[in-house]
Amino acid sequence: MRRLYVFAAMVSVIVVASGFYLMIPRVNEPKPLKIFCADSVIYPLQKVEAAYLAANPSSKVMIEGHGSIQVIRHVTELNFKVDLLVVADYSLIPMMMYNSTNPETKQKYADWYIRFSGNSLVLAYTDKSRYADEINSNNWVEILSRPDVKIGTPDPLIDSLGYRSLMTLQLAESYYKNPSIFERLFGNNFDPVFESVDIPGKTVIFVPEIIKPVNNRVTLRASTPETAPLLESGAIDYLFMYLSNAKQYNVRYVELPVEINLGDESQAINYSRVEVRFTHQRFGTVSPIFPGGVVYYGLTIPSNAENPTEAAKFVEYLLNGEGKTIFNDLWHKIYTPSYTDHIDAVPGNLKSLLAVDQLGR
Repeated sequence: MRRLYVFAAMVSVIVVASGFYLMIPRVNEPKPLKIFCADSVIYPLQKVEAAYLAANPSSKVMIEGHGSIQVIRHVTELNFKVDLLVVADYSLIPMMMYNSTNPETKQKYADWYIRFSGNSLVLAYTDKSRYADEINSNNWVEILSRPDVKIGTPDPLIDSLGYRSLMTLQLAESYYKNPSIFERLFGNNFDPVFESVDIPGKTVIFVPEIIKPVNNRVTLRASTPETAPLLESGAIDYLFMYLSNAKQYNVRYVELPVEINLGDESQAINYSRVEVRFTHQRFGTVSPIFPGGVVYYGLTIPSNAENPTEAAKFVEYLLNGEGKTIFNDLWHKIYTPSYTDHIDAVPGNLKSLLAVDQLGR
């Protein structure tokens, strides 16, 4: 007696006959394109994925969102093999990947990035937020200072928006000429406190190794998708958020002055007056220092990617195909051209879409 089993996985057929097993692999099974991305772009990337698969029905795409720091650590420290990394802070790529070596191949995990988009910070809230009918661009600091107001932000140890929120609060001190904003709204609500120290030319914010709230005034979560539901439920009143996400989530928001929202290129020197450092060796190979600057998104294809050709094809679709239209329509404009620090190293199909980046690290 012979039985025939059909599966929709990597092995299509198993034939059982007289105790003999024959495994027949699926001939045209597509190798999945694995994309790890910053949580702030997972929504538009999923839209791009749907359009890309409609245009390339033989492809398979898997997208996973995390805080930007964690996106890269999955490759450099947790040994995940990912085909495309998309992060909310392009400078994390040279910081965390250029000097990290794959123990299997002895290659650097990456030696190029593409800086492809930007963003800015806003203060998001809903109708449930305390003082929602009062808050505006002029009084938001005073509103957030009220003892019954609860604030949220992603964890700065994991997410770029987390450490950028700290920068915005610190910049607000000089903009509003109020030297207590950072400590009152954020730093003193933890044990140990988040210290900000003035050194020549800048203010440095030190993030402690263990982040322990001493009250319920400030709530940290790993990422925006984990924090946003707290805003929607009323568990927190206000949340620093990227402008594109505020529009995508259709929440109310206060527009912050360009001097502090990290979204205006003309303010780059002003933004550089703040810096965030960790008080401990957070990563295996680098001591992270995050200089204040304009919000720029970046991507790269790791050297240990298993599907680099498909990854390059997807990036081209994002920078110069329907993916670009999707991002632009979702308030996340793609640069034309985008920028790279090593044009000779990027895949050939992308070179014509790029200019040499003058920013550096």
